Amino acid sequence: MLTVLFYVLLGLGAAHFIYERIILPSIRLHYRNQLFALRDVARERIIDGGSESSVQAATLVHDSLNNAINRLHLLTLPNKFRAQKRVAEDPAIRQKIKREVDVFKRCDDDEIVKVLIKSGQVLESVLLFNSLMLLLYMLPFVLAVIFCVKVIKTASSVVRWVKGRELEEAIMLLPDPQVKQVVYA
Repeated sequence: MLTVLFYVLLGLGAAHFIYERIILPSIRLHYRNQLFALRDVARERIIDGGSESSVQAATLVHDSLNNAINRLHLLTLPNKFRAQKRVAEDPAIRQKIKREVDVFKRCDDDEIVKVLIKSGQVLESVLLFNSLMLLLYMLPFVLAVIFCVKVIKTASSVVRWVKGRELEEAIMLLPDPQVKQVVYA
């Protein structure tokens, strides 16, 4: 049994190494190239000009995409939970984010809004791929918890069913034709 566990862990280690060091950098490069293309669209909108709100939003998108391009490796589930907690705790960070979201809300350029939405989708995909091995490692535990929940629900419904007095009440209180409907129907 210990030998099997050793080989399973060895296989998981090899799979993790191959994914983290060979496959994942290629995936990140693919999404990084998509972000470069989106940044180029934002850059074109800055050069073309337009209303002050659209240029301000395009500049913010451009700078944000520059940040995202350099920080793709930080998009993991533990970092996501940590960031959500710290943003919820720090009103200064929340205020800065709200200010920048307001810039996007004032933007009247649909192209910049599309770039922003597409970049959000790209970042969500990167988050998924960066956290894929963690999700695979957690899968057996999640399945075990789901199984336990199903067993507990089934057991509680069986206990409720056994404790129920509907049959006894029907036999004692109802006349024969209605008992036939309750028992045999």
